Amino acid sequence: MAANEHKNLTDVNRHNPKGLETAVNDSILTKNIGSGEGLSDGNLQWISKKAIKIGVIELKGYTTGNGSTYEYAQSQTDSQAPFEHNADYGSGTVGGATLGVSDIFRAGGFIVQSDCDVMKVKGWMTCNGTDDATLAICKVTPIEDDATALTPTLIKEFTITASGNSNMIGVEELSTFDDKDLLAGDIVFAMVKTEITGKTVYFNTTMELGYNN
Repeated sequence: MAANEHKNLTDVNRHNPKGLETAVNDSILTKNIGSGEGLSDGNLQWISKKAIKIGVIELKGYTTGNGSTYEYAQSQTDSQAPFEHNADYGSGTVGGATLGVSDIFRAGGFIVQSDCDVMKVKGWMTCNGTDDATLAICKVTPIEDDATALTPTLIKEFTITASGNSNMIGVEELSTFDDKDLLAGDIVFAMVKTEITGKTVYFNTTMELGYNN
């Protein structure tokens, strides 16, 4: 009998964990929270690796809007870099214009280390007055040794109705993104626009990234 104990079985004779056959690829077996006071009555569950292997980045800055087009961060040589977003994108729609490779590279931004998905965005915005202000979180995919202008892709756009520069308005998204897939080497950055010329917007957001590998 002792030879048949589980610890003595060879790998080929051991069974897989419960639920393996129906679990999606790139998932991990864990135990959910349960409900009992003893914190031990949870059930086994398979969850995506992206819910465990995460990284968090910051996107923050300010702009004094021109009332029509998006503005992105100034070059790193600017004394207010990387926070001042005063470089004119030339369009009020993400994808409506291109960005020079050197312009967006010198503006900073976050370089994606490995392929991943955007899982969550959360943060705050303020703007003086009571008009609308919009934050766009975007990405571009540069090509090595290629100076062709890049068209930004929208990840998520947030529009707030301002309530004075002392009142923070929350922005948050957990599931619905225009494009959540990021590739290693992508540059993630923010652009801001205002409804009225001369309105000053501040934003401070975090973005959660989930990795499968």
